[in-house]
Amino acid sequence: MQSSASPLNKEHLYEQVANLLEQQIISGHADGERLPSEQALAERYGVSRTIVREAFKLLKERGLIDSRTGSGAYVTRPEAQNLSDVMARIIRCDGIDTSSIYDVRGVLECASVRRAVKCASEAQLAAMEQILKRLRDRTLSVEERRDLDFDFHYLIAQASGNPLLALLVQAMSNIFKENISTGIFTVGGIDDAILRHQRIMVAIRARNPEQAERAMREHLVQSLENAKNYQRSQPR
Repeated sequence: MQSSASPLNKEHLYEQVANLLEQQIISGHADGERLPSEQALAERYGVSRTIVREAFKLLKERGLIDSRTGSGAYVTRPEAQNLSDVMARIIRCDGIDTSSIYDVRGVLECASVRRAVKCASEAQLAAMEQILKRLRDRTLSVEERRDLDFDFHYLIAQASGNPLLALLVQAMSNIFKENISTGIFTVGGIDDAILRHQRIMVAIRARNPEQAERAMREHLVQSLENAKNYQRSQPR
């Protein structure tokens, strides 16, 4: 890991070291590659090992390294789950309401399904149909049903052929799963979800983008209504 040391300001040294290391990691270091030792980096940047250790903590929070006791720090690939956790916290802290969340779902998922109609492979279509078959199982736990439901939507995003679109859907997984759970607890919600997912699947199979988008939008409108009804039923 070759780099010339840059002059650092004394304020927030660990953040500056973390930012420099992040730039170097992103610019071309393989997943699993071992970083130089704390001592070597401290000497490179003219800081203490404590500063480097704090920088490592920050990089770990960003999902860029994995620190292993007695072995050192290794480059890791950031996971969408890291972003999903952050997004969920921001949404809760900012009090972003359910309607706004479903607005975003509409933007992402209607775009996904229109593209999936054109781009989905036979293997992807078969995977979606397998999930729908499993969702008809009445013995599924709430968590299993919720996760399979999200997987169906995520598969559609993956089938869009746009990896960034799929990443954005995956990054919203925590919040989307909360939405899905409210439908499961709504009277008739499971049957309705099965029916609406099947309509989406039929439209994708037919390679009909207008029908697919309409089926997705109607599904999300009903899901929003289920979520609102569930929220109103909860004790204040």
